[in-house]
Amino acid sequence: MPFIRLTTNRKLTLQQEVTLKEELGRLITIIPNKKEETLMIHMEDNQIMYFQGDGHSCMMMSVSLYQTAPLEAKQKFVHEVTKMIEKVANISIEKQYISFLEYPNWGKNGDLL
Repeated sequence: MPFIRLTTNRKLTLQQEVTLKEELGRLITIIPNKKEETLMIHMEDNQIMYFQGDGHSCMMMSVSLYQTAPLEAKQKFVHEVTKMIEKVANISIEKQYISFLEYPNWGKNGDLL
């Protein structure tokens, strides 16, 4: 189950949230063995965030994965997601950051994988 957390200082409209959810569901499939049906997303908008000493629109995204993913897939995911966020949320690519957390173990359904 991939988990994506988006944090931004922008206020997102309901339509932007829905579009982000749908697009992230589509784009997560770039990463092998990941699919929308198991994707969990948490969005935090309108947060107090400063970037480069200013309150310009910005976003930090964290992607948590069970097991490691190929570097090429993560690169393609970052490329596509940042373009999508710029289009949907009007946050420039230069003001977006994405981190990956890859875990060798993952708890699910009461079991440790």
